Amino acid sequence: MADFLYKGVVDWFLDQVSQEAIAAGDRMPSLRALAKQLGLSLNTVIHGYEILTEEGWIESRPKSGYFVCHRSDTKPALLLAGEALRKLAPVGSKAAWSCLAHRGALVDQSDAFLVSSVRSEEVDIPVLGKGHLTVRETVSEHLKGLAIKNHASQLWLGDSPLTMLTQSIQALTQRDDTVLVITPCDPRLSSTLQSLGRRVISIAAGDRGVDLDLVVRCLQENEIKLLILPGQFAFPAGLAISNLSLRRWVAIIDELKLPTIEWDLCSHLPHRAGSLMTYKSLDSSDHIVYIGGVETKGVNRSASWCLPGRHQSALEGAFLSIDMALSDAQQQALSEALLSTGKRSLVRRARQVWANSERIKAHLETHLQGQVSFAASKGGMGLWMNLEAPLNQQDMTALLANYRHVIVPGTLISDEPDADYWMAINVTLDDVEPLAKKLAERLSLKNEGASEAKRTSAKASAVESSHAEDSPKKASAEEKKEDRKQRDASTNPLYNPMLDLINHDFG
Repeated sequence: MADFLYKGVVDWFLDQVSQEAIAAGDRMPSLRALAKQLGLSLNTVIHGYEILTEEGWIESRPKSGYFVCHRSDTKPALLLAGEALRKLAPVGSKAAWSCLAHRGALVDQSDAFLVSSVRSEEVDIPVLGKGHLTVRETVSEHLKGLAIKNHASQLWLGDSPLTMLTQSIQALTQRDDTVLVITPCDPRLSSTLQSLGRRVISIAAGDRGVDLDLVVRCLQENEIKLLILPGQFAFPAGLAISNLSLRRWVAIIDELKLPTIEWDLCSHLPHRAGSLMTYKSLDSSDHIVYIGGVETKGVNRSASWCLPGRHQSALEGAFLSIDMALSDAQQQALSEALLSTGKRSLVRRARQVWANSERIKAHLETHLQGQVSFAASKGGMGLWMNLEAPLNQQDMTALLANYRHVIVPGTLISDEPDADYWMAINVTLDDVEPLAKKLAERLSLKNEGASEAKRTSAKASAVESSHAEDSPKKASAEEKKEDRKQRDASTNPLYNPMLDLINHDFG
């Protein structure tokens, strides 16, 4: 019997976990139901849930209840801000083709989401221009929940966020103009720019944002015509940028009057309760073009919206010229999704995706013990996974042959030198078991090959040493220990958080 009654709740939970009756992503019993089951008072169960929450076992999600978290035994992958800007080589449309092949891994895998209740014969009826005012008002209210001030008359609705991005780039820049992109991000941002003949400079962000001093130097030394910012819940892992950092970003944009696009398709998918502020929510000068939306793999089941800001006149003609309007049925589905009480609401979908993400992390770590770690997830539909050693071209090709709709190689998402150590996993996938097995198989083969190469190298070194004319003097134990310490220090530099506080802006 527990010393304190509320510990009985903790003991019950740990017992359920040990028996695998409760797993990561599962919904916990309601407070009243568990109180009745255990014969405890409601306040006692509430206290027990508070303890489990503080220790990271469960998490409260607004209007949804408590859910079981995945408690990792592996140290999280550390994502640091980049220390240099990267000027991407012009590759034309090659990168765009690569990203197009991975589109399935960038969108929601659900077949049921954004399905309209409108009769099928009305599905193809077009709606001219921006879309119905009532639907735009619904989207407007959704954006106000993200602290984005707007009016329904300012909004444009469309059937493809990528189309909105493409038209915005073409309207705001010219061929050979230089554009600054913050990575890691949706690979379609950089690839679209390259396919349109723009010059791309990328700067990598860490867990809490980018080095703003590096950004300022980049803007001073290069004639940047456009800035593209992934939203806080952007693919693959999202960020947790402080309000102070956001304000510094907006101040830079205002001072330079720099046209900016915020690409924010995942604000409805936070991995933690509550919403984070966006760049657009602080944009009082309206320099930021805000593009959001919902993408799914189903045909005609994607929707997007755009706030052009002060660039309304430049973008209006571009948007009208391509006829990207949603049909009546698509607008009805979007309205239903934005209502929190709906059966197919964004709120309910966010809860499903978060729970599935916890299950997928637990599953992958079980199969790939010690070989992978994950960057802390802030939101969105991707896990940013760090590999102990990168896959070679043959193994990656074999993996992508069947799972291109699930994974995206890190080299498409980041331009940093260690990008091939990273991989993005779509967490809206229903069954991750086949991928986990195939990835474990590939990593095991790689490890076996590395071990064999190491043994061969050691054997060759021993033979060479035995034939040497003059054997080196045997080092003392202290000298060997000192050499090992120096070697470790040179290959594995210690992480000093104070350097981040000095060199990077954490807000």
